[in-house]
Amino acid sequence: MLSDAKVRGLKPQEKRYSIADGEGLIITVFPSGKKKWVLSYRHHGKQNQKTLGEYPEIGCRDARVLARDFKAEISGKKLNVPTLAEVIKEWIDIKSPYWTSDKYKYTVIYRLNYISEDFADVSIDEIERKDVVKKVKEIVAKGTIETAKRSLRLLSDIFNFAIASDYTEKNPCILVDDVIPNQDVEHLAALKPHEMPEFWRRVQQSYVTDDLMIALKLACYTAVRISELLHARWDTGELDLQKREWVIPASRMKMRRDHVVPLTDQTVELFKTMYDRRVDDGFIFKHTLKPNMPCRSESILAIIKRNGYAGRMTTHGFRTVFSTMANGSKLFREDVIEYQIAHVPKNKIRGIYNRAEYWPERVELMNWYANQVDAWMKGQ
Repeated sequence: MLSDAKVRGLKPQEKRYSIADGEGLIITVFPSGKKKWVLSYRHHGKQNQKTLGEYPEIGCRDARVLARDFKAEISGKKLNVPTLAEVIKEWIDIKSPYWTSDKYKYTVIYRLNYISEDFADVSIDEIERKDVVKKVKEIVAKGTIETAKRSLRLLSDIFNFAIASDYTEKNPCILVDDVIPNQDVEHLAALKPHEMPEFWRRVQQSYVTDDLMIALKLACYTAVRISELLHARWDTGELDLQKREWVIPASRMKMRRDHVVPLTDQTVELFKTMYDRRVDDGFIFKHTLKPNMPCRSESILAIIKRNGYAGRMTTHGFRTVFSTMANGSKLFREDVIEYQIAHVPKNKIRGIYNRAEYWPERVELMNWYANQVDAWMKGQ
């Protein structure tokens, strides 16, 4: 594919000559220095040529658009192919209403803008694999392997959407992940169960607001993802303290399925405390400065860091501690533990997902674990 810089640099020779751009489009350079775009095409079985105009009045991109539109016109199909940026915007407009947070939307837009910045204004069907590879290699060279993977995955989704929308017939992201080096998975920091009594001793002796202390305790007792906890609301009806069930809506779950958490005496009491002090029916844990927004996970993580556990413990670490403790006890089946923390591989889902799978055993598991957490909080 030619660039404007390359076409500008083509010098006249004694005889006219042509350079191919691709798909029948060529630039012909005359001895006089004039440069013309010519399209070779077949119509009704005959080979033909059509002059599209002169360079630089018609640049490379415009020449391709003219060539594509002319071929579409003679085939009875007129195309109006959007740029990659336009397709990204359309995709985001369709998908984003179903996303769970503004933060996720910001992250998606950032990654798509990052990987497409060099060719966002190019027609979607003109982008080639080499363009994507070049950008991915640049991202990898900066050491941001995970960003490269996730950005490429999103861009591939965009091209699949474009194919379904009949904007293009190719996905230039295919096989590009082969240029991304394998990376050892770094597990999020988590303490060992025997370190939890000291952890809670430090936390309970430090200054923590009542709401944040309850959030921290619930994160430990329930082993849910911190975002699932902090986005809980009263007006969704997800909490049934009488039935001792917390139904986390599919919209907040990573696997996009409702997930039921058995509530114990300890967790019911904590939620009751929050209910008694509620100011409205919105988020249970509110942002300090923006009451209409949920508390930020960084606020919980800050408590952990302040007490000397930076790099050793994270909010996700409570899930790891739960899994380690439950599996190590040998009292519960592995499937029960995995279902409780919503680790259910898609290939193991049988028909319609049963959100209360293994319910009696999970109730027993969570009551057993709540007593373990109690012992840690008492320094035992």
